[in-house]
Amino acid sequence: MDEVITENIPVIDQENQQKFLEIAIRRLIRKLDRRLLPYLYLLELASYIIRTNIGHATLMGINDDLHLSQSQSEWAVSLYFLAYLIFEMPNILLMRYLGPARYLPLSMLAWGGITIGMAFVKNAQALLPLRFFLGIAQAGYFPSIIIYISLWYRKRDHTMRIGIIYSAAIISEALSSIMAYGFSKMNNVGSLQGWQWMFLFEGLPMIPLGIITGLFLSNIPDTVQWLNIAEKHLLTNILRNDTVITNNPDAHVSWKQILHVFTDRHIYLYALISMGNLGIIKYLSTSLPSIVQDMGTSSENVHLMTAPPYAFAFFACLLVNYSASRNNEHGFHLIFGLSFALLGFILTITLNSQSHTALYISSCITCCGVFSAFPVLLSWATKNVDGHTKKPVTLSFIIGIGQLGGIILPLTNDNKPTRGRNDYICLGALAASLIFTIILRISLMIENRRRSKLSPDEYNNEKSMKEPCDWHPDIRYAL
Repeated sequence: MDEVITENIPVIDQENQQKFLEIAIRRLIRKLDRRLLPYLYLLELASYIIRTNIGHATLMGINDDLHLSQSQSEWAVSLYFLAYLIFEMPNILLMRYLGPARYLPLSMLAWGGITIGMAFVKNAQALLPLRFFLGIAQAGYFPSIIIYISLWYRKRDHTMRIGIIYSAAIISEALSSIMAYGFSKMNNVGSLQGWQWMFLFEGLPMIPLGIITGLFLSNIPDTVQWLNIAEKHLLTNILRNDTVITNNPDAHVSWKQILHVFTDRHIYLYALISMGNLGIIKYLSTSLPSIVQDMGTSSENVHLMTAPPYAFAFFACLLVNYSASRNNEHGFHLIFGLSFALLGFILTITLNSQSHTALYISSCITCCGVFSAFPVLLSWATKNVDGHTKKPVTLSFIIGIGQLGGIILPLTNDNKPTRGRNDYICLGALAASLIFTIILRISLMIENRRRSKLSPDEYNNEKSMKEPCDWHPDIRYAL
């Protein structure tokens, strides 16, 4: 037998192996970004355009056409968020059972059909139930997008990807304002009003998009055709090594992990922060057109003038989340965003009797703060909460509790005489969120230090807990 010559075969040392591995991982992440992010961005864009169109429909005259009272108009907004709050967790449990790849298209088909139905309502008795059903259909949609990202990316990659996806929600506000301006010119075209055309054009594309989504998305890397075998193995390994606890995305719902959600003090702090942050976002999404109109803007130009604050918020969101991702830091970035929004409301209150330009600038500052803060909060939670059931239920709880602001604030009679009071309510909500953020960061620091000082017996006792999730003593919380 011929002797195999191995003298000239180069030996790769461990340092170079690690470099080659890092290069392969970066290439894989870029491939995931190119394949997943544009489509998820499109889905989130479509979702938020429909979510916030009721504010523009009000300016187009839906209240007069349907003979809605002030109370009925306010409930048309609040019922959506009420349904979102009530059905957030049942939707997430359904998503855990079906998987995001099957749940998302079904959700899209449902709220696309409901939006089409809203174009043909004749009175409040028809509109209000449809708004409630729309909240049910969309309740688990955004948390499912976040969970879907966590199935494909390491925790260190979450912050920027969540920020990018959430920026679609921000840019959708600007886009919907521009679209609403166009639809406002379509009154009496084909015997339909502008707001009816808006509901039709925004709802109809969801039907084919939902079908395509069902064919496009896959729950796990092993089943996709656009990754080769080596890439599938690499992705599986880096996701497995990314956590102390092995998570099986196909595992059944764990009721023990659901109990963990409601006995974890940190989860309540995340939820309280969300209540103030997301509540203000909901308030601005539905009320900004009216706020801009009260600044003296003509009805036709209101839709266009609501776009710039969201455009500024779009860039602020990307910058803040890029910084949070690059520095692997969340608490201080969240404090920065909330403080910036707080400054916006302080300027609004103090400049209330000044020029309209000053009020408009303060609205832009507020939008930049609240919209850049929320994705940081979500990525902070997804990094620190573990468990195949605990993580999605936690996200649904955090986002669901945040809907309370969307339920309450529209009922505060949002008109010019009472808007000063609303500004103080928003200021208080943001201040509370800021305080809870500081408490949460300190609490996580204390817990990390406690785990570092465990005795061997304490360590073994905590490690032996059944389904410890992020309570495992080897886990350290991101700050």
